[in-house]
Amino acid sequence: MTLTEEEAYKMFLKAEYEEHAEERYFTVSDGSQIRVLLSKAPKEEHNELTFVLIAGWNTVVSGWDEVLLEAMKDFDVVYIETREKGSSIVVKNAKFDMDRFSSDIQEVIEELQINQKKMVLFSSSLGTIVTAHLLGSKKLEPFLTYFIGPVHRFETPRGSRFYMYLVPNCFLTITRPIWKLWIRKRKSEDPEQAAKYIRALEEAEVKKWRATAYANAWVDFLDMYEKIKVRNYIVGMEKDKMHEREISMRIHEGMENSTYIDLETNKKTHSAEMIKVVRQHLSDIKKEKQK
Repeated sequence: MTLTEEEAYKMFLKAEYEEHAEERYFTVSDGSQIRVLLSKAPKEEHNELTFVLIAGWNTVVSGWDEVLLEAMKDFDVVYIETREKGSSIVVKNAKFDMDRFSSDIQEVIEELQINQKKMVLFSSSLGTIVTAHLLGSKKLEPFLTYFIGPVHRFETPRGSRFYMYLVPNCFLTITRPIWKLWIRKRKSEDPEQAAKYIRALEEAEVKKWRATAYANAWVDFLDMYEKIKVRNYIVGMEKDKMHEREISMRIHEGMENSTYIDLETNKKTHSAEMIKVVRQHLSDIKKEKQK
C-alpha cells in the first residue's frame, strides 16, 4: 500500500525503538554533548556483536525504526546522533568540520568500551562521510562496515552553496519551502521518503545546519574512502534519487576490500530486510573462516 505524504509524515512522528532504548548524553572533548540511544540484545539471542548506526544529516530516529527494532533482537545497538542534529548541546563557537564529527563518534565508542573487533558500523548519507573520515584517518577499525547510499560531498539545491554565505539565518528558515519542493520533485522515490526528509528539514536547527554546510560544503571526501582498509559493503539504491548509484559505484571502485550490493530502494535499506542481509553476510564470513 502506497501512503500519501501526510500519512507517512504522521508515521515518522514517533519511533518505537526509543521506547525500548536507554537515552544517554556523552560529553565529548570540546565540551559539547551528543545524544546516544542504547539497547542490549536478549542474552539467549545475543550474537556477541555491537551494531553502531550513524544516520544522515538531521535524520530522525523513526526513519530507522524498522532497522533498529530488527537489529536489537540479536545485536547490542548504539544509535549515535551527530552534532548537527537538534538533540546535541554544543558549546559556543563549536566546530562542525568532519574531523570534529568523527572525533565525537570515536570518543563515544571509546567511552562505551566497545570491542571494535566485534563491531558492525552502519552509516547512511552524511553518516557515510563521517564514517569514511573515521576509518580513513584510522580513528576506528571495526570488524565490518556498511555504507548505505554513500556520498563523498554535500549536495544542496542549485545556488544554495553561494547564498548561505550572504544571507542571515532567518532567510534560510523562510526558504524551507524551496528545499521541500526540491526534495519532493528531485530527491524522493515516493511520498514516504519525502515525508521522512521533510520532517528532518522542519526540525533542523538552522544555526547548526549552516555551520555544518560552512565547514564541509566545498570539501570532497573521496580520498578518505580510498584510505579505508577494513572489509566493507557499499549498498546502492538504484531507484533512490537522493543517493545516486553512479556515486556509490565510484566510491566502491576506489576502495579496497569492498563489495557492492544493490537493494534498489531507500525503503528496503531502511527496513528489517537490511538487517537480514547483514546477518547473511556475517554467516558467509564465518563460513569463509572455517574453510
